[in-house]
This record gives sequence, C-alpha cells and structure tokens, in this order.
Amino acid sequence: MNKSELIGYLERIDAELKKKAVLYIYGSAVGILLDQPDRTSLDIDVAASYSDVDYGALSKAAERAGIPINPKDESSSNHIEWIQSLRLCLPKPTPDHEMLLWQGRCLIIKSGSLAELIASKLIRYDEIDQGDIQYLYAQSKICFADVEAAVQRLPPSFNTDALVLDNLKNLEVDIKIWRGDV
Repeated sequence: MNKSELIGYLERIDAELKKKAVLYIYGSAVGILLDQPDRTSLDIDVAASYSDVDYGALSKAAERAGIPINPKDESSSNHIEWIQSLRLCLPKPTPDHEMLLWQGRCLIIKSGSLAELIASKLIRYDEIDQGDIQYLYAQSKICFADVEAAVQRLPPSFNTDALVLDNLKNLEVDIKIWRGDV
C-alpha cells in the first residue's frame, strides 16, 4: 500500500469505530505517513501493548475496512500486523518521545520519536531498514547520541542484544558516510 491507500484504510477504520482508539505504530507505515518517497508496504505494524484500543472493535472495524488483523495468509494482501510485546523492538512510549502521525474522529495514530524508530530498525538493519533510517535521519536534527539513548530505552531483551549493539556501531559509521565525513 502507498500513502493514499494507507490513509484510506485509516479513514475507513475511523468511520467504523464508536469510541477513541489509539494505535501506536512503527515500521514502514510510519515512513509512508512521513512521505518517504516510493515507500510501500503490505502491513501496518501495531505495537499491541502500547496501543489503547478495544481489540474486538478494532478487529471488526479493520475487517469492514478491508484490512484484516493478522490474517492467515498475510504474504499477499494488505493487513495489520498486531505485534505482541515479546517481538516488540521498540521503546515504551512517553509523551516526550512520541509523535502524532494521523488523527480521525475516533482513531489516533502515534509513533515513537525518530530516534526510537531508528533504534527499532537495528534488530535487522538490512538494506530496506538502512534506507528507512537514512530517510528518517535526513528529516530531523537528531544526532547519533539520540539514537544511542533510544537503544538504551529498548525493552531489556533488545537493549543488550549483541546484534542490535553491533548494528548501532555500523550505523555510526554509516551516518558519517551519509554526511560525507569519511
């Protein structure tokens, strides 16, 4: 899905909801909402434990909007990926480290700060993640120290993960290359 499709889903879900619902998202959907050029995705990653929503009402609204939650065959259709805390490589939200991405009548879409979103992508740091990080980094005034601090705020299973910490070092080098410091 592209931005217009994503907004369409959010608007249709919003129209189906009867009371306030806050979804805390991360991943590619954030880049799409932040106008990352040519960014598309099949899913909207939702941090289940950080969201404030009646799951049953959301599930029905999403189904009616044409974007199911965790479908059995998620590989070929747009869907919402409801991510539980064990798989959640994202710091717990705080008012000073979050941003509002979209708001409807009932549905509110939030995400972490750009530094936190970058930190969350260090679990893989593949080519797509690197492109996302480069875009997010270019959109802000964050510095490497902000990302280091965000890594320290990751859940305990991730903030000490050897791969995340190695990728943080790789990111430090990549930032210097992107800025032309090397």
